[in-house]
Amino acid sequence: MPAERITYRFHLPDGVESVTLLFDTTSFTLCPEAGGTPPDWAHLDFHRCGHCPLPQTTPFCPFAAAFSGFVADFDRFYSYEEALIEVETRTRTIVARKPLQHAVASLIGLIGATSGCPHLAFYRPMARFHLPFARDDETLYRVFSMVLLSRFLENGTMDLAALTTHAAAACEVNHGMAERLRAAFRKDVMVNAIITLDSFAQAVPLVIEDRLNELRALFGLPEL
Repeated sequence: MPAERITYRFHLPDGVESVTLLFDTTSFTLCPEAGGTPPDWAHLDFHRCGHCPLPQTTPFCPFAAAFSGFVADFDRFYSYEEALIEVETRTRTIVARKPLQHAVASLIGLIGATSGCPHLAFYRPMARFHLPFARDDETLYRVFSMVLLSRFLENGTMDLAALTTHAAAACEVNHGMAERLRAAFRKDVMVNAIITLDSFAQAVPLVIEDRLNELRALFGLPEL
């Protein structure tokens, strides 16, 4: 079966930038690009995350290496500049006009979850059903659904404690990646895209109970 494909097209003032990602159809892990060596800033020991479990012999950070092929193309823009973005999957095309930091955050979130980063692999089932430019409430609904389904599939329980743990781990990855990118690039599109992703991860532990009560109302259930 051919690999799954997702393409992001950025309609920029000086032309169109396209980023096409291929994924394994079974695991939905990102297929590595053939050829080319990642840049120095993608080496594992360059601003390595403090909680990274990968062995020292791993040459590159899988997350950094996965998006290193296109990150430089956006260093000529500022994060607040807007672009028309098309996201094409096998079954649909989504079009939106967004500031670059929000558009690139959607792309980087997809890459991070599928890149092989051990701390972000938790989010890979969400990446399989990628929803570009999702609102916070849409993302929380999907996160809650994913973690409850995963707990149920594992042992038949409904425990949200793991969500807080994984969100905290993702925050550390985001902070490490932001430091890596600040050291490597002049402008702020990529750094602010990471910060945009991180704002959600930081909010999760603070809003779990309130947002769950909002969802209970949707199902006609009383608040807890």
